[in-house]
Amino acid sequence: MTHSVWHMIKGAIFTSALMGAAACSNSDAQDEPEAADPPAANQAETPVVYDTIPPHITKWMQQPAILVFSKTNGWRHNEGIAGGDKFFVELSREKGFGIFTTVNAAVFNETDLARFDVIVFNNATGDTLSPDQEAAFQTWLEAGGAWIGLHGSGDNTHEDWAWYADSLIGPTFTGHPLTPHFHVVRVETLDSDHVIMAGAPDVWEHDDEWYFFDSHPKDYGLRPLVGIHETDFKPIGADVQNLATWAMGDTPADHPVIWVGCPGEGRSFYTALGHSDVAYDNQTYRTILTQAFDWVRKTSDESGDGCPTAE
Repeated sequence: MTHSVWHMIKGAIFTSALMGAAACSNSDAQDEPEAADPPAANQAETPVVYDTIPPHITKWMQQPAILVFSKTNGWRHNEGIAGGDKFFVELSREKGFGIFTTVNAAVFNETDLARFDVIVFNNATGDTLSPDQEAAFQTWLEAGGAWIGLHGSGDNTHEDWAWYADSLIGPTFTGHPLTPHFHVVRVETLDSDHVIMAGAPDVWEHDDEWYFFDSHPKDYGLRPLVGIHETDFKPIGADVQNLATWAMGDTPADHPVIWVGCPGEGRSFYTALGHSDVAYDNQTYRTILTQAFDWVRKTSDESGDGCPTAE
């Protein structure tokens, strides 16, 4: 057997394994509640089940590699998860990375985590990791790992995991609009000096489900990159009072929706965007995610200038 033929066979094996992993994620999906339900992201009451048997990861997985984790013991954003999975599969091909998608939290062990360069929490909600699995992830990230959190991964169902809630997310999610659920708002670059925001317009429009938080990322030593104009919301019914209660401030700087951190020797990027797959149709957002991927991996800004600084 020639080397080129064997290389083709290995590629086919990995492609098959990747498709199987993605299918597994979809088969475990829970139905998302109707938008008319109360706004808190933890409405779905799913019994907490800790995974104990790690998933099989083919030894032929291309290196370096991305782990995309989307287990939910809370609200499940099916469309957002599908959109996030698709985006990172496409990005892995563009960057020459392997990728493994899973809803099995038992992958968070020292041996398996060592095979990944980037971990993405794709709308992972609820209490999904056991204490040992939480410790394994924290050790991996603080030792120089790279983490990206999408939308629901920053909701208020993670409060029992203090390190995650304080070090990666910071502010506590308090709610989002319901009537209407989605709003087209002006999104503003808050930190044009950061490499993640290179080439981004000063202001652009984006349609999404917008999160409100009880405080500011800076209060937790995090660095905000993007904020939204609250004045663009057009609430009706009960949301008129809801939005008045949840309001964070009069300027985009008061209402950040994307921020970064540097826990230990690692790097983190959180974005509150991405409730549905439509978010990934926005080219500005795709570019920010791509540049965030490079930044958390330290292939851009190796000096660490993009990390938060004490004020």
